Amino acid sequence: MNQNFAVILHDLMNARELSPRAMSRASGRAESTILQLLSGNIAPSTEMLRDIAPSLQIPEGDLLIIAGLATRRPTSHAKPYRNSAQIGELVSIASSLADQKVRRLLDFARNLKAEG
Repeated sequence: MNQNFAVILHDLMNARELSPRAMSRASGRAESTILQLLSGNIAPSTEMLRDIAPSLQIPEGDLLIIAGLATRRPTSHAKPYRNSAQIGELVSIASSLADQKVRRLLDFARNLKAEG
């Protein structure tokens, strides 16, 4: 379907050291969906790109343009995701950690959330 987007997505994920599994966890999209996007078997949708943009540390509008889905600025989300660059960086770092350290990071994040 969209082989050009698949190549670009693959390169963006490699540059950020994101595996399909890490992208799935960060975006809330099934790993099979990420793999199908990477292989070009499915075309990206606006909703998919909205979910994966923060993990890639790229503005949603830019990702939509790369995928050929936008000719103008998206209107559905007037504000960018809060802290999207930092969240993407966190996902990138976490994807290279050993399992035990990922669990520690999750525990730490849960404790921060519980603090309010």
